[in-house]
Amino acid sequence: MTDAASGIPAESDDVERAADGHAAVESAEIASGGHHLDHEAPAPPRGKSGRKTLLTVAKVVLLLAMVGFAGYALVANWDKVSDALRQLEPWVAVVSVPPVVLAMACAMQVWRSLLSDLGSPIPALAAARIFFISQLGKYVPGSVWSIATQMELGREYKVPRRVGFAVGVLALVLTAAVGLPLAAVTLPFAAPDVLGRYWWVMLTAPVLLAVLHPAVLGPLLNFGFRLIRQPALPKLPSVRGMVRAAGWQALVSVCFGLHAWILLIGLGAPAGRALLAAIGGYALGYAIGLLAIPVPAGAVVREAALTAAFAAVVTVPQAAVVAVLSRVALTVVDLGLAFTFLAVARRKAKPTTH
Repeated sequence: MTDAASGIPAESDDVERAADGHAAVESAEIASGGHHLDHEAPAPPRGKSGRKTLLTVAKVVLLLAMVGFAGYALVANWDKVSDALRQLEPWVAVVSVPPVVLAMACAMQVWRSLLSDLGSPIPALAAARIFFISQLGKYVPGSVWSIATQMELGREYKVPRRVGFAVGVLALVLTAAVGLPLAAVTLPFAAPDVLGRYWWVMLTAPVLLAVLHPAVLGPLLNFGFRLIRQPALPKLPSVRGMVRAAGWQALVSVCFGLHAWILLIGLGAPAGRALLAAIGGYALGYAIGLLAIPVPAGAVVREAALTAAFAAVVTVPQAAVVAVLSRVALTVVDLGLAFTFLAVARRKAKPTTH
């Protein structure tokens, strides 16, 4: 979604790091291009100038770290990409990129619809800026950086931190809760052996779907906030809101599947089975990748699942080629969208001269 970009709630220590360590994570606010400029901000008290300087430095450091990790993901895979492109027409790889952009746009709508359902609606352009910039955080080890970035950037639009945290976790859980059933109805017709290999992951689907029912989800979220001594959510999730978000999430998997399908067809895969393997493989791969909390963006784990699914319609080396190209395409799109909206934020932050 897209790839975000980017499925299991963080452990309690990760929750505390996101809630209590927000001062360090406020570095992400540099990406917002500053606060609204409708009114001139008053000069900060002298006693706070040192803290403000430290926060500014932290903003730069975290943003550079996120960009650096994402850039490293590109460089580390470059040799594999060069080899892969020798087996595939370059134009096929280029044509496969637009569905990735659509997938990330749908993923942004998942996040935005969840925000609205929890009582914090924000404009589409603002949601895109916050979401796409925050996706660079998924390349940093750990699962809290994207969520923490969203929490801090959302403050500009008066989104309470606890709402931002709840939405970030819900988006991850929803990815797995929607992806696993989608894999269950597509892979049996294209790659049945893959479901047998990952049967233990499929067992979590009923649990995740039950947890996402508002009758369970609302009290569960508020109980978690009580444990960390935070106020309850201002608005509980609704059935309509969760269904809307789930619909957007299903579109994320379909768009990513179309991306992989184009690559598979370019390698000679049969169109019908390849489409089912691509959609089901991506849905399963993302769900499994989100379980790998310490691994940046589900690296290795996700590619293993994708390769297994794609190998049902092409050779194993060709399946690995598609998995690698998909990873690189998502990284390029993440970087491109993040820098685009960083530029938009900078332009809006510049004072106008008459």
